[in-house]
Amino acid sequence: MNRQTYFALPHVTQFTDWLAAELDSQSRFKHEYVDRRSATQWSCNSLFDAFCKYRWNHPGNARLGFNPGSCSASNGLALAALRKDLQRINDDDARALEATLDVMRWGGVSAGNAKWLTVNKAGLANAIKAVQVAMDAGDERAPTLCAKQLRFNSGMTKVYSLLCKDFVIYDSRVAAALGWLVVKYCRAHTLPSVPQALSFPWAGAKEAANASAPKRRNPGIGNLQFKGLRSGAHHALWNLRANWLLTAVLAHPAAQDSPFHSVAAPYAPLRALEAALFMIGYDLGDQRAAVAA
Repeated sequence: MNRQTYFALPHVTQFTDWLAAELDSQSRFKHEYVDRRSATQWSCNSLFDAFCKYRWNHPGNARLGFNPGSCSASNGLALAALRKDLQRINDDDARALEATLDVMRWGGVSAGNAKWLTVNKAGLANAIKAVQVAMDAGDERAPTLCAKQLRFNSGMTKVYSLLCKDFVIYDSRVAAALGWLVVKYCRAHTLPSVPQALSFPWAGAKEAANASAPKRRNPGIGNLQFKGLRSGAHHALWNLRANWLLTAVLAHPAAQDSPFHSVAAPYAPLRALEAALFMIGYDLGDQRAAVAA
């Protein structure tokens, strides 16, 4: 399946039309939760407001010349430096390893990923390039994206988001918020179940099994349910579809005047929308109350 055939599936175009028209709603996308680390309340009145309140504590990087920080501006500078570094790896495996490890450190996902990248250093540059080419070609059936050995998870989606065209970081937080949007669409249109083409899979938060206040990342409620996200080809497929969908929403005539199109460089509209979903998806909380609102 490619982008054209995906948008021919039931409800894909309808969802795009709906979200583009509602993108700047000041009421439909209100959300709040308690940040577990700081014990502070976070809230937003709209999707763009969620972007404006974006926070991610990232380390500095002396090699690439950016300082530690947490705001959108600081992260934007960090991502710009990481992207430039990735674009210079060419076929150099040592540079590919160094660049990807730095992305993992920025994203806080070094555990597991750093070991895999180091063990698979030989051929790493070409392997990354092959996935980039396949993603940019936009064909779900590409052998590279269907291969059993494909490494694709919350860490690698960050790498490809910096290398590929119109590519979002599809991690558990973005997946949760995307499903949250789909639930709102389904309720607005009184659908009995989630359309297959919009059934974006979710993944749980990384926290202790006995956490006293577990974060909710499953957007499902009632008959509107989503399956779990699997690493590898399954993750790559739904990341590709998320890219297509969110890019189409921002390109829609109904969204042309959205403040997402006026974000300051080095941010781009798609990265800003991804950041908004990232913030909302931290904890979906009581979905019954959220849907009722």
